[in-house]
Amino acid sequence: MQDVFMSRIESSRRAVKNWWLLLLLGIAVFVVGMLIFTYPGLSYVAMSVTFAILILVSGAVNIALAASNTNAVIGRGWLWAGGIVELLIGLLLICYPSISVATLPLFLGFWLMFRSFGLIGSGSDLMSLKVPGGGWTLFVGILLLICSVMILAQPLLFGIEAVVIWVGVSFLVAGISMALFSFELKSLHKHFGE
Repeated sequence: MQDVFMSRIESSRRAVKNWWLLLLLGIAVFVVGMLIFTYPGLSYVAMSVTFAILILVSGAVNIALAASNTNAVIGRGWLWAGGIVELLIGLLLICYPSISVATLPLFLGFWLMFRSFGLIGSGSDLMSLKVPGGGWTLFVGILLLICSVMILAQPLLFGIEAVVIWVGVSFLVAGISMALFSFELKSLHKHFGE
């Protein structure tokens, strides 16, 4: 038992040793948030391209997970279906970036809705198996469904300006959060006395 405890302390010590990397990442994310507000048009185009790449990568990861997973709890069918749909949408948006720019709020809404159905299904499965965290997965899926319905119901209201504003605000908040967390790691690092 003593060896396990000492092993965990040693791994914690290593984990907080480079706290400053998280600070640098937080500063970089905050600067990107500021740039989003400084150049909203260019930021929207960049977000459209990034979104297309994200959907493509997400589809590829889901397909890889489905192909390599034999556990029935994970729901291979959802992974296969989601992966194939996301892969095809990602390829379409990358090949035709003008479609991505023009329809980002709609694609975002439908993609979030599709992801929410997967989370709701997975959360329900986890809850039926009494796995801890299943309720949170279900809750996040429901919140994501509500957000997707709002985007799809009012794509102009939650359209270009809203996408830029919310992504910019998210980057600013994420950057500040990372910086604050890095200082907590720094104090923890001092506690370990390295």
